[in-house]
Amino acid sequence: MAQAQDTSWRDLVAGGRAASLALVLLGIWLIAADSLVTATIMPSVGADLHGFAWFGWTTSGFLVGLVVAGACTGSLTARIGLRTAMIAAGIGLAIGCAISALGGSMLAFVIGRLVQGSAAGLISGLTYVAISVVFPERHLPRVFAAATSVWGIATFVGPLVGGLFADAGAWRWTFWFFAAQALVFTLLVMWLVPAAPPPGETRKPPVVPLLLLTIGVTAMAVAGVTRNVPFAVVLLGIGLAFGGAAIRRDRRVPGGLLPAD
Repeated sequence: MAQAQDTSWRDLVAGGRAASLALVLLGIWLIAADSLVTATIMPSVGADLHGFAWFGWTTSGFLVGLVVAGACTGSLTARIGLRTAMIAAGIGLAIGCAISALGGSMLAFVIGRLVQGSAAGLISGLTYVAISVVFPERHLPRVFAAATSVWGIATFVGPLVGGLFADAGAWRWTFWFFAAQALVFTLLVMWLVPAAPPPGETRKPPVVPLLLLTIGVTAMAVAGVTRNVPFAVVLLGIGLAFGGAAIRRDRRVPGGLLPAD
């Protein structure tokens, strides 16, 4: 009779896996909390940088970077390896946070959010690759359950952190706080993730659908800040058209963004 495999939490964190689990959960926390933290600081940011009309861009920039970079995770890992890619993503997130923290204009703030979103997209994909590499298959349900719990916690705690800094009149320190965590993440990657050669060839990212999607989202974002109503309507139509074209093109690309059916 085959011996039952140990799937307990105790076995999950045994054999040095506790530190790896902490790394994975920190990466997921960074993605989730940073994506939500602007919900409570944007009034302070808008008043300080005189950019209330650009609120939509902060979300659009982050999410476009998230989607585009996330779709390129496999290709990047195949080129430079998991460890190097994770280090680059952690440093990129810290740089994006610093850009937003130091920004003297709304444009700089949005650029910082775009960089943060791109780094978060990489961390998202690379973290789940790391899960499959580090943890035995028998522990994956518990690891994914813990990851889901972190997302739930971040839904509440992320905006709360931003609100605390905003109430203190120090919204910029929100991003220094996350930059510090990103650097801790990077140091943990250097310590815990082994330096292994890239796995080899993989499918290229769906470049054309991503480009079409980026153009569509950008058109809609511009429509949100223009005062010319007819021009805004035209831009909205362009955004919808490019979004639809991205979906149609993606269905014909192997390994696209969306499921084939």
